[in-house]
Amino acid sequence: MPSNTNINAPKVPSHLDGIALQFILKIAQATQMAEIATELEMIIAPLGITAAASGFVSGPKAASGNPFHFTNWSEAWIARYMESNFLLVDPLPRWARSSGRPITWSELFRILPPRDAGRLAIEAAASFGYVEGMAIPVRADNNALGLVAFGSSRPAITPAEQAFLTIVGRAAFEAAERIERGADISRVAPIMTEREIECLALLVHGHSDRDIASILGVSEPTVRFHIGNAREKTGAVSRTHMAALAVIQGYASFSVTKA
Repeated sequence: MPSNTNINAPKVPSHLDGIALQFILKIAQATQMAEIATELEMIIAPLGITAAASGFVSGPKAASGNPFHFTNWSEAWIARYMESNFLLVDPLPRWARSSGRPITWSELFRILPPRDAGRLAIEAAASFGYVEGMAIPVRADNNALGLVAFGSSRPAITPAEQAFLTIVGRAAFEAAERIERGADISRVAPIMTEREIECLALLVHGHSDRDIASILGVSEPTVRFHIGNAREKTGAVSRTHMAALAVIQGYASFSVTKA
């Protein structure tokens, strides 16, 4: 799945990087939607992220009356949301339909026109403890548009945390789609060149670009070229995400002979 994440996005701190990788690997083996929701809640809670939802804003599922994979927004907020008809003005799905870029609620609030009714929805959410959040658009295999939304009790989410949430949010969406549609992970494995597979296998085992270049007997720019190609093919949003996908799709077990 193509990613719209900027390759120059803030670097995820090493401890969050490790958490993201473990999360992706764990949910790759999940067989129940509740497993994904529970694992996601566990890793975002320490950041003050108190709510998460994954679902669709366009396509057949969005029109089915049950657009969610999972959601844990408070019942009180959902009741207020429905009573106030925020569904008609909510700026998060509107943003997802118009842009593939992840965005925080505060940034979205700033760019909304002063009289946009969507501002009322964001303001109302704060009274239920959701003072900040993120909207992460995701494109599904059938080209329907998905959205992962996070709600936070904190007044701000750092750029590095935003990058982390984008990684785990999109991974959760993809895993939820696999379960809901009964998809076989292997069916979406991209076609890699032998050199790309070698670079991925070494990357998974913790080697740096310099290490990989030495092992394969090539230059570091060449390694970065092959890894960049692999990242584009997998649609990974980071090197950690790409390494996890490589494990899931079997590339990590590829044998590499030192040059």
